[in-house]
Amino acid sequence: MLQVPLKESGGVMSVSEVYCRYNRARGVELVSPEDVVNACKTLTPEHHGMELKKFSSGVLVIEGDNFKSIMESLLATVVANEFVNALTLSNVMAIPLLLAKERLIAAEQHGIVCRDETDDGIFFYENRFVEV
Repeated sequence: MLQVPLKESGGVMSVSEVYCRYNRARGVELVSPEDVVNACKTLTPEHHGMELKKFSSGVLVIEGDNFKSIMESLLATVVANEFVNALTLSNVMAIPLLLAKERLIAAEQHGIVCRDETDDGIFFYENRFVEV
């Protein structure tokens, strides 16, 4: 049920979005948010091609098993624009702002991008330090 929407949303969906989509599809006899979270906890990449992840901000998401392709797409966007902030990435990749911010932080933690904090905001650049 989630494979197509997950692919359409760039490989990551918030659990609240999963909850809304599932209950909208059911129409009647809605399930509780707790039931959706508990069901999401049982997902494994080996059997379902997705899993529940918790970002450092506390946001729960369902992430497909395509993390590498997500990071490659993010890096291509950064390189094409020279640098990005969360708002730019959100607009270019058509994903929610919070998700864009979390993806940039994850990319930074994996050494793909590096940040520059200025008075104008936080900007992310391709990490060229790993090439040295």
